[in-house]
Parts: sequence; structure tokens; C-alpha cells
Amino acid sequence: MNRNRPRSLGTAAKLTATAAVGALFACAGVAAAEPHAPAGRAVRAGQEPPNLDLLKNRINTYYSGYTDDTGHHHIGANSQWSKDVAAVITKAERYLRHRLSHHRPAVPAVMLDIDDTSISTYPVNADYDFGGGADASAADKQANADNTYPVIRPVLELAQWAHSQGVKVVFITGRHDELTTVTRNQLTGLGYPVDGLYLRPRSNPPVYLPCGTTCTAVPFKSNTRKYLQQSQGYDFIEAIGDQASDYEGGYDDRGFKLPNPMYNIP
Repeated sequence: MNRNRPRSLGTAAKLTATAAVGALFACAGVAAAEPHAPAGRAVRAGQEPPNLDLLKNRINTYYSGYTDDTGHHHIGANSQWSKDVAAVITKAERYLRHRLSHHRPAVPAVMLDIDDTSISTYPVNADYDFGGGADASAADKQANADNTYPVIRPVLELAQWAHSQGVKVVFITGRHDELTTVTRNQLTGLGYPVDGLYLRPRSNPPVYLPCGTTCTAVPFKSNTRKYLQQSQGYDFIEAIGDQASDYEGGYDDRGFKLPNPMYNIP
């Protein structure tokens, strides 16, 4: 039942996007007495942009973030973020159950993003004050290799249940393909079933990617879904990500977006 209606990248790209937050708010000063502009909206003349330090504090509060004795950040128990994630996944599971019961395709599939969909990168982003940079990228690489990023449990449980029902669980991520082995070990080590794993190519892109090695999120992920639909018969009942760009572009029936206030990948 895939309808090709318009519906989007890896951790390093996401950390780079996080660094762009600082640039976003490096605006000329305006009168402090004027009200703040809501985050994400254009700033009018005479209106102060959202305060960056306050935004960071709100993000940490959203995750109930705390630091351990070594100064590293962690997600707190019963955070609002975790509650919001659970609410989205409840809707995704309800939709998947309905489709499997009433309109089951020949080869049902779900697509999952990885960073901040299947695992949370909040610890490293918070450790580096949501600023990205070379040190943050190195810490991210180490966290992936050591598999220390926390699993997003509602997503894991959905993936395991879907797989038990004969649904193909396919991961399409903006990470580059030199991380394929690390990524597969990371996912399977956390208990994820992996029926397919697709990372962006550094070289020798497959023919189904007309944008080659320059693909951004939407064309990379949608063309990969298109390829799997046409070559394997996969019907992507749903695609789940932390960015709208994870499921835009077609070749999935419904997209579900998990909350992520740390960065934006259009």
C-alpha cells in the first residue's frame, strides 16, 4: 500500500547540525526589554531571539539530564522526553497492528533511523554543550564503538515485536558506510533485529541513488525505500525517525517523528 506521496543523517552530521544552533542565535543585539521570539520563528525588528543559554537549560530539563562523578551527562529517569517518545511509539504500534490485522501487505516492513531514534546521542551532545566540533565527533565515534549510547527502549520493543510478526525491520541512516560494521554490532548488541542496514556511501554509490555520494537525507532515504520496494517487494507500513526528513520523500505509508530538540536536519 505504499503511496509515493512526499514525506527525509548520521551522528556526525547531526552533531554538525547541533553546532549550527550557535550560529543561528549569533544575531545583532536588540533591546532587552522586548519579548523573546518563539524558537524556530523569524525574528522581527525589535524582537530579541530566544536566549541560547536558556534553550540549553530547557533541553537538559526536558531530558532530566544529570552528570555523574566524572562530569558526563545522562538521561534522567521519568524524563518528559521519554514520556513523549513513548506516546509517539504507542501510536506507531497501534497503526502497525491495525495494518497487519486489516491490510497486511505481502512483505510488510518498517524503517527506523538510528541516531536519536533507536539510540539517544543526548549524553555526548550535552557533554559538549550542544556545540558539536571535532572533540564531540571523536567522543561520538567512541560511544558508537563502545556501544555506550542508551537504547531508546520503546523503539527497541516495537522493533522486536514487529520482527516476531514477520515484519522486516530496516535501518536507513545518514551515517557513512565506513561505520557499517560498527553500526551493525551496535544495533545487534542492543537487541535490535536487523533485516536491512543502509548507510550513505562515501564512494561507488549504488545505481538507485541518483544523487550519488552527495545525497541529503530525503533523497537518500526515500530512494533507498523505493529500491527495496521495487527490488524486494517491501511495503514500508511506517517509517520512524527523529526528523521529518527521515520519512519524507515517499515510499512509506506513514511517518512518525520522535521528539528531538537538539538539532534539525531538513
